[in-house]
Amino acid sequence: MDVMEAIQGRKVQRAFVPKPVEAEKLAQIVSAGRHAMSARNLQPWQFIVIQNRDHLREIGGLCSTGRFVADAPSAIVVLKDTANARWADVDSGQAVQNMATAAWGLGLGTCWVGNFDGKGIATMLGVPDGWTIFTVLPFGYPDPSNPPQPRPLKPRIGMVYFERYGNPAPK
Repeated sequence: MDVMEAIQGRKVQRAFVPKPVEAEKLAQIVSAGRHAMSARNLQPWQFIVIQNRDHLREIGGLCSTGRFVADAPSAIVVLKDTANARWADVDSGQAVQNMATAAWGLGLGTCWVGNFDGKGIATMLGVPDGWTIFTVLPFGYPDPSNPPQPRPLKPRIGMVYFERYGNPAPK
């Protein structure tokens, strides 16, 4: 799958088949995250790969909007460096986007979890001071019996302008 196909075709996946994700694919996803751009090249992220079923269930229980993590075959907990907080959210977001797009290109699905008990997860995983949980990304093969919802785009008109706000895009 080429990059534009992955970007334009990716969907949010919250249901997975109970098939393990291969170590090579997880390594490629982590590599995609590591290759994200970051301000001043600080790379203010770290990644914890989770495959242990008990750990996934515990993390899922700490994710109020991501309980589906408990049923995922794997997850990556993304940490951000609080000492470099000025751009850490933007930079970590770029790493997450890279990982999600790479996963889709590898035939895997994910859903960025946005509401979780960061302190609880950090304590569970032994995260040191100076680092906080940015997000949890569960990964797995999409469950065909529970496909993702379509994601229609807003029209370009009223969203894309040229040279000045309000100038419509050329046809």
